[in-house]
Amino acid sequence: MNVFNMFLPLTIAIASVALATAAPTILRIRTVDGVLRVPLPNDDPNSTLSSILASAGVDLEESDLKCQVGLPGRATNGDNTSSTLDVSTLGTDGQKTASELGLKHGSMITILSPPMPKKKDSEESKSQTNAEVNNNSDRFDPFPDLAKSTSYSAASRRARALSRGVSRGMSYGDISRVRSTMHVVEPQPTGPLTRVYVCQVGAAKFQNHCIVNNHAAKKKSKQTTSSKKKAEQTAGVENRVALLFGTINKERVDQSRKKARTSLSTAREDEKMCEVAKVQAVWEPPLQKPTSNGKHYDDARLLSTYCAGGIPTASTSASKKESPTDRAIRVAGWLGMHPLGWMFSYADDDRHEDGDALPVHGRDAVVGAKLQIESMKRRGREEGCKFVTLALDGRIGATEAFQLSDVCVQMVAENVLSPPSLDEALKSTRFLELEDPIVISGEETKRLDSVLLLVNTAMLSHIGLYSGGSNAPIGGNVKRASGALLVKTRKRILAALEQGDGALKELCDFDILLALDMLIGREESEQLCLLVRKYARGQKKGTVLDGHLKLTLQSVLGG
Repeated sequence: MNVFNMFLPLTIAIASVALATAAPTILRIRTVDGVLRVPLPNDDPNSTLSSILASAGVDLEESDLKCQVGLPGRATNGDNTSSTLDVSTLGTDGQKTASELGLKHGSMITILSPPMPKKKDSEESKSQTNAEVNNNSDRFDPFPDLAKSTSYSAASRRARALSRGVSRGMSYGDISRVRSTMHVVEPQPTGPLTRVYVCQVGAAKFQNHCIVNNHAAKKKSKQTTSSKKKAEQTAGVENRVALLFGTINKERVDQSRKKARTSLSTAREDEKMCEVAKVQAVWEPPLQKPTSNGKHYDDARLLSTYCAGGIPTASTSASKKESPTDRAIRVAGWLGMHPLGWMFSYADDDRHEDGDALPVHGRDAVVGAKLQIESMKRRGREEGCKFVTLALDGRIGATEAFQLSDVCVQMVAENVLSPPSLDEALKSTRFLELEDPIVISGEETKRLDSVLLLVNTAMLSHIGLYSGGSNAPIGGNVKRASGALLVKTRKRILAALEQGDGALKELCDFDILLALDMLIGREESEQLCLLVRKYARGQKKGTVLDGHLKLTLQSVLGG
């Protein structure tokens, strides 16, 4: 027993030494996410630095991966220097062993953060930002309160570029700033105009011009009954566009029957007033060329002359040939009118297939927004925003009136909304697919329903002052293609001039005044328009053509 007790302490000491030597070597890896504790692979002092970092889950494929033994900035090497180890795919320090680096139990390896972007890169980013700001400064914002200084795509790219050298993702602040560049689309209940009065004579004339008959088939003498029916069926609709000229007026909101008034009645000044648009003339640009066999109206004919011309001045008029649209705006100004909307026709059945029966689709909204933007440039933001869009069914003449929402016009100005491409299949453009997301009902989406871009507007009919009157021919007084006077129109005006009565009544037609403006001088045209304006507004007594104007009209009309 005494011998056993003698060797017992020695056995315990040997076991303790064996357990101590069997304990693994633990290394600490300091990353941006925290400190990791990993054992030395196979407890082998010849393990390479790359194998040690790989066991800690460090991505060795990064091109700029660097580390340091110990804490950053502290000398840990034997030569009292703090060196940076390059363990990237291009570096050679990853093959150094643990014994060469002096790693032991409890040693720390610090993964260094990637370097900040170079000054050159920041300067390039700054120059790109400045270029974008300059482009935005040249942009006209119809509604500055809704304008975005940069697009979602540019803001997202810039946020990702700035966060790449600092952390592994965008912060909540970066995400919030990127989200603030998205437009919020909500239904707009009202617009600047409460209702619009549409000239019924001009609308009927416009619808008549949309009807295209197959005259060549009718002229053939030898046809069977079936071929004649087929020729009648080929008579279809050729969609067209028109510019609406008129005035903006104020009237009472309540247009019910007038009540009997006494000395104790409330003054009319206390009644609520509203602004309305009165269409006095409907003008169709000449030489329209609808595409896809008349299925798509020629919006380029109107946009190219109305939006590209800008505000005409005396200097530009002398150096540049006046377009038909500029001439129409000039003559309308002499008559006290200005552009207050546009009208287009449609004949596709898909606009009334669903229960909503929405006649204005995405492509139409984009065209109307471009015209409204130009109107706001010409007349100012406050007056130019009073712009209406009329959609007319070319088959039956049913017309509906809308205004475009403020966010729709602003998105078109920022090119967030762009017109979809045309196709022969007449694919519906009610739902627009966008490149940048927008916010609808608190959710981000790239699919926009066109109904959110429209404001329903009440529509009433009347006879425009410069429509030719209720007795005007349904086909018009000028040629549909060129806008020149018809032969029967010339004869009717000459007869009125010879009789000396009713000439001004015949001239109360905007198309006739435009055709005469091309035949007579500008001064004579202005004098004629001022006389017609007085006559159309009720000042008929004493308003007559003088001898010079009468002789000028007779000479150009062939009298």
